Amino acid sequence: MKFYYALFILLFSTQVFANTTYTLQASFEGDTKSSYEYQALKLALDKTQPHYGRYKLNITNEPIPPKRYVVEANSDSLSNFIFVDSVNQSTLNQLSHANFPVMLGIIGYRVPLISTELKQRGYQVDYPRDLRNFSMVQGRGWLDTDILKDNGFTVHTGKHIEGLFYMVANERADFFPIGATQISNALDNFKHVKGLTVDDKTLLYYPLPRFFFMGKKHQQKLIRIEEGLIHAYQDGSLQTLWRQHFQQALDQIAIKQRKLFKLHNKFIEGINKEYEQYVYNPFVD
Repeated sequence: MKFYYALFILLFSTQVFANTTYTLQASFEGDTKSSYEYQALKLALDKTQPHYGRYKLNITNEPIPPKRYVVEANSDSLSNFIFVDSVNQSTLNQLSHANFPVMLGIIGYRVPLISTELKQRGYQVDYPRDLRNFSMVQGRGWLDTDILKDNGFTVHTGKHIEGLFYMVANERADFFPIGATQISNALDNFKHVKGLTVDDKTLLYYPLPRFFFMGKKHQQKLIRIEEGLIHAYQDGSLQTLWRQHFQQALDQIAIKQRKLFKLHNKFIEGINKEYEQYVYNPFVD
């Protein structure tokens, strides 16, 4: 009897998930299919295909503004809309998620852009108290702004992204921390901003995991994604994909030679911390 029950459950679960369609948020930059997010999602779905069955992975016709994510995910106007976003308590309350840091936590590592004049004058940052002597630049309304303020920093904000680069280059603030993997592209995209360079000493980190999110009623579909990502992590295929996308950028900033300063992120308090075991640590091989 137990055998027939187990067989029924297996057949039922396969039927439920067979040919499930997922519609991934289109990338704002470049070809979505070449993006890490798309390839990581496809990898997770492939890893779980023997148990959950076939799937179809679509992409939205155009990028959906982040402020519309929650509405679109819960409206079902798109077939199983799925997207990657930084974790915060509001999003967790309104949506379902896979409790796995899709990008292995790399977004939480920040390297400061500074002015060339500040670099030439020289400065010392040995302890957290030294770091707090420097003012920060961030975007108005960004979660990073709130995190830095909560950690005791003076933060100057701007509305337009290009203006933030000018602010730090003209020393209206000292440091502009951006994603460790984004430094090279940022300098290339804003090379017309004179007097801009990279700090070569410090590395900031605050927990800022990015999860896959879907509408509130789709938690079961995200269990498949979570299982697939864990499977891919355990067999090393996810790390291989991750390195293909990010390792070169991290090597360019010599991430392992920097002094790490850990900050607190109160905006993710209360979430399940099991994801932390999958967060990248640059100082551990």
